[in-house]
Amino acid sequence: MKQAIFLSIFLLQFSTLLSEQESSEKTYSEKLKEVYSEKLKKSKELYDKGVKVASEKYAETFEDGKDISGKSKEWLLKDLQNIGDWEYKIESFDLKNLKDLEIRLNQLGAERWQCFWVEESAKGKAFYFKRTKLSYLSKIPTGALLRIMADFGNE
Repeated sequence: MKQAIFLSIFLLQFSTLLSEQESSEKTYSEKLKEVYSEKLKKSKELYDKGVKVASEKYAETFEDGKDISGKSKEWLLKDLQNIGDWEYKIESFDLKNLKDLEIRLNQLGAERWQCFWVEESAKGKAFYFKRTKLSYLSKIPTGALLRIMADFGNE
């Protein structure tokens, strides 16, 4: 009888220990959620930075009914052309050190570059990347953008 009680206590403690170990290890989906959350956080920081710069440029140019200077108009026209445009980058990689390749691809991903094509090259593989051009005007409220366009029309 004592052996049965001792054995059941031992098994209960052992099963508790196993369940604690299993709960401390993260599942693949939990790890994936963490990585996704981190990427989402970085994307939000990048977006917030863009909105902040756009707001500052808007405040510099249009606060208190100021007219647009010639330099501001040049910047606005250039930025307006960036809306919806793409920029491209091609990089060749030697596939001998895959860890360095992984690190570089993660850096490019953090910069919002998207790989859309890979092909053989003389140096290994050529990776083709694209991303949308940054446009601060795309982050300005529509009403403010209409005001800018109206000012362009006055000249």
